[in-house]
Amino acid sequence: MAQLLRISHISYTYPGAARSVLDDVSLSFPQGWTGVVGTNGCGKTTLAQIAAGAVEPTAGSVTPMLSSAYCAQDAGVEPEGLSDFACDWASEAVRLRRALRIEDDMLWHFPELSCGEQKKIQVAVSLWRNPELLVIDEPTNHVDAACRSQLMGVLRGFGGIGLLISHDRELLDGLVDQCVSFESGSVMMRPGSYTAGRRQAAIEAEAAVRLRGKAKAELSRLEVEQRKRRDLADRSASRRSARGLDKHDSDGRARRRLAVFSGQDGKATRLASRMDGRVERAQERLGQLRVEKRYEGDLWVDATPSPRKALLHLPACELPCGSGRTLRVPELYVGNKDHLGITGPNGAGKSTFMRHVVSRLSEDQGLRFLYMEQEIGSQERDRALGMLKSLTPSERGRLLSVVAQLDSDPGRILDGTGASPGELRKVMLAHGFLRQPELILLDEPTNHLDIHSIEALERALAAFPGALVLVSHDERFLEAATSERLRIEGGVLQRSR
Repeated sequence: MAQLLRISHISYTYPGAARSVLDDVSLSFPQGWTGVVGTNGCGKTTLAQIAAGAVEPTAGSVTPMLSSAYCAQDAGVEPEGLSDFACDWASEAVRLRRALRIEDDMLWHFPELSCGEQKKIQVAVSLWRNPELLVIDEPTNHVDAACRSQLMGVLRGFGGIGLLISHDRELLDGLVDQCVSFESGSVMMRPGSYTAGRRQAAIEAEAAVRLRGKAKAELSRLEVEQRKRRDLADRSASRRSARGLDKHDSDGRARRRLAVFSGQDGKATRLASRMDGRVERAQERLGQLRVEKRYEGDLWVDATPSPRKALLHLPACELPCGSGRTLRVPELYVGNKDHLGITGPNGAGKSTFMRHVVSRLSEDQGLRFLYMEQEIGSQERDRALGMLKSLTPSERGRLLSVVAQLDSDPGRILDGTGASPGELRKVMLAHGFLRQPELILLDEPTNHLDIHSIEALERALAAFPGALVLVSHDERFLEAATSERLRIEGGVLQRSR
């Protein structure tokens, strides 16, 4: 009989936090893979850790308690049971090592391996333990297409309940049967792949916009009627009052006594009170119809391509890439409107090539360009936070407006100390965008970004009117943002066919 994991009325609040990250969440996870998607910091990892029994919820329950394995987002975390896996030569251990191209000596030198190699070993050991519940957190950060394909192949063979936290749309679409999506403070489960869920979410959003429009129109109509009835009630009350009547006006006083006796004196007031109740209920209905806010303005209102037709000329050369390897680069020109995407396996020399390009650009004092490396170090983090604090209120407002269009909450960024790596990356990108660059060079810019942020960034880069050189393993991202490909293969940079 297939297992079913239930989490019931789960809430969780971080120690010292004012608000809960999860509030009364109930979900059921069947056998197979479930994707977990949402913005940075929304609670995806916390939910998965609670499901796996690694974190105790503030309230609620998880049933039944299953044997579990948790594969952390940090590739450098050595998996539990690594030594036992390295010594196991049974058929399942051998199968996993072969499927993931794990050499025997790699298992004894885990700290020295690349991120992709470490991640493959993490996943292999987790699968080898044969848990009833397996949680995989962002497995494809820093990995190339070949590694992603190997990971997808072995994960498809898992027979238990799997939770996949990922921003990798290709991996999600190739693996999951349903998706848990964190949306505007709520948690939704939708059947099908990530792409199918996004289509359904778009349909629901359009329906919510229509319903909210109707609710606003109905509220406006009721408020107009409410004002009319209040005016009528006020006039009726004025007529019932004896104040202002001449003491000799016996007919007026008789009409007032008749209205009181017949009950007509309170009818307008009762109708006004009923209308107040209808307006209040309409206001409640409108408040319940929330529409997720998206920022889709034009980031490039004042940006224009460089007047120079060719921004960069790279003569043919060979670049050293370490361990005796070299990268052969042919003669290359970058035009003022070119959008170039660069691909290749891990360790092929993509970052080396980007640094070579930047070194040549630094000699050109007349060109405005933005360059962002693959990872944000502690010094870059401190500089970004210092820059944010040093801006004038108007400058900070413009920067945070760009951050909002890249799908992050400006209010959360303003605190600075709690900003995630993805949010800091957006601050740095926004600062660079506002300097109106003529050329943008980005090395793996989607690392640490959630799916909505990736989609917002790819829309922004696709619309950039100047030149773009982009390194990424994300094929969908490259397809959306670039028009020409360069690929490193066999130690040579060449135009992709």
